[in-house]
Amino acid sequence: MALAVAALIALPRAAAAVGSGFEQLVTQVQSAIPLLQGRGSIELPAGGSSSVGAAPIADTLPAYTRDPQLKITGKVPSFAVQEGRSLQVVLNGAVVTTTPLDPSGAFNATVALKDGANSIALALIADRDVVAASSYTVVLDRTPPTVIVTQPAPGSTVDARNFVVAGTTEPGSTITVNDRIVVIAPDGGFTDSFAAPPGSFPITVVARDRAGNETTQKLTVTAQQVTQTIGVTVTVTLDKPTVKPGQGVLATIYVVGVTGPRPGVPITLSVGVVPIGTAVTDGTGTARMGFAAPSTEGDVSVVVLGAGSSGRASLTVSAR
Repeated sequence: MALAVAALIALPRAAAAVGSGFEQLVTQVQSAIPLLQGRGSIELPAGGSSSVGAAPIADTLPAYTRDPQLKITGKVPSFAVQEGRSLQVVLNGAVVTTTPLDPSGAFNATVALKDGANSIALALIADRDVVAASSYTVVLDRTPPTVIVTQPAPGSTVDARNFVVAGTTEPGSTITVNDRIVVIAPDGGFTDSFAAPPGSFPITVVARDRAGNETTQKLTVTAQQVTQTIGVTVTVTLDKPTVKPGQGVLATIYVVGVTGPRPGVPITLSVGVVPIGTAVTDGTGTARMGFAAPSTEGDVSVVVLGAGSSGRASLTVSAR
């Protein structure tokens, strides 16, 4: 009986302590979230994350754009649409607009981006409380990419059957040469081989960055039919036809003419559009060259040029 009486006496005190602790927690949360205090700014993490399932969902936003005026459309999940709730758009920490929710939950807004990275937050508000929020990052880039064509030189004479177009551009851009897409390396370098009819041949190289900015370089070369050495055969064999990305591969090249093996022949090896290096055949007409398989999966051609002839082998790159 004494214990029960003591418990009844202590219960109000404990409840008071719990209530005091809860008030302190609310105060801390309010100090951490500016909107709960009615301020005009909010800081939310970037990257397209959402804090709650009720967060506003923006339609596809570009990661990069060249248009400073960005239109944002989207929708609040239907279960989160309630009377008295509104949508707040925050750009780079400053509130751009606060609008009542459409009965369907749809929303749209236009924001003016600054050059570089922009943090965009969409917050579902009930009075001054943040119900849920989502955030995104959009980069405004209005600078066209640089593109330098290092090969061939303007006005030069090239082999009509096989000549190389190479150069550098801004990493992450796409390159087309005469409307043909050329894969670029991570550092922005690109190279590919082409054929052309004999005579004057125009070359147009277009670099397009992720925001849609373009730069065009034009040059003209003279394509000339180079006489092929009669009876020369270039054969390429690989020590393994299927490899994992980045795995080492050994190519063995045989150059044979009508009179037998051809020693001392310079050869050039490329894997897809990437030149690997050069070598010279030995006394048996043989050369060996090692290389790392491409990092992307798929079938790729290993091409060898030598003595006016070419040979190739197929390599399959698979992570399985």
